[in-house]
Amino acid sequence: MPVIRRRKPGGSFGLAGLGLLLAAIAVGCSAAAVEEDAGAKDRATWKMPLSEFHVYSVELDNYAEQLLIANCLTSQGHKWPVPWQDTEYPHPEDFNKLGVRLFNLQIAKKWGYHFARLENEESALLWSEFVSTTNAYFPNQELDDALQSCSDEVRSRDEDPFVNFDGQNYISELYTQAQKVVEQDEAVQNATQAWRECLAPQVDFTLPRDPWTEMPPSSVAQEWGAITGGTPEPSVEEIAAAVADAKCRESSDLAAITYEKNWEEQQKLVAENRDKLERIRAEAVERKKMLLTIVAENAPEAP
Repeated sequence: MPVIRRRKPGGSFGLAGLGLLLAAIAVGCSAAAVEEDAGAKDRATWKMPLSEFHVYSVELDNYAEQLLIANCLTSQGHKWPVPWQDTEYPHPEDFNKLGVRLFNLQIAKKWGYHFARLENEESALLWSEFVSTTNAYFPNQELDDALQSCSDEVRSRDEDPFVNFDGQNYISELYTQAQKVVEQDEAVQNATQAWRECLAPQVDFTLPRDPWTEMPPSSVAQEWGAITGGTPEPSVEEIAAAVADAKCRESSDLAAITYEKNWEEQQKLVAENRDKLERIRAEAVERKKMLLTIVAENAPEAP
């Protein structure tokens, strides 16, 4: 079933190895706005009960921190050219705001198994250029020491720099907990077998055990270039297989049953953990306000 995943690996800055968050995941709405439609299902975006507790993407934490680090480094005579960023962090059509990879007939017809492109990639390109530029500064022991010192200084002024990261990890753990239950559900297993019987005659490769995390098989994905850094466009063969896959997920009821079973399990987990989830959301709402203030006061103007 759809799983939470990042398009590209990311993290906070290290020293010589600088890992920056590059995934494209949307910032959520305010708590009040999310609550208004919290009970509305939407299989196209794989909206779930846990979705309402996601307030903003961790990219915003990283961006605000880098802006403050840049101020510190600049005051010491070092360059650290943090660019403008779209703080809404728009996501491509094959991911939702929780980082869940989406797959349906519409996406299959357009992208096959390839990652969809952002409609406006300017923000991501600027960040990628920033990563390349700053990586070229190293090795530089003086800058390494200054970066460590500035990072420590910035984080010492932040009462809880990882509150949203920890909150999102907790939500992800609940999401995974629900998935594991659903995987063992008899109706889901029967639908998976029906999907396999539908699709097997239409493709020339062996179908994997799990259609959600292993489709297409890695060797086939490599052949088609349906990987990070692969070919820019899907082939006719890939599109045909993806479309057949999507249609079989519908005709076998695999997509519908998996969605409904996940919804049921997540509802139970939300009921059992609502107090903590409400606290995670409230803390994230307040932190987002603080981060956007930092951005407004320190970020360069949009190009």
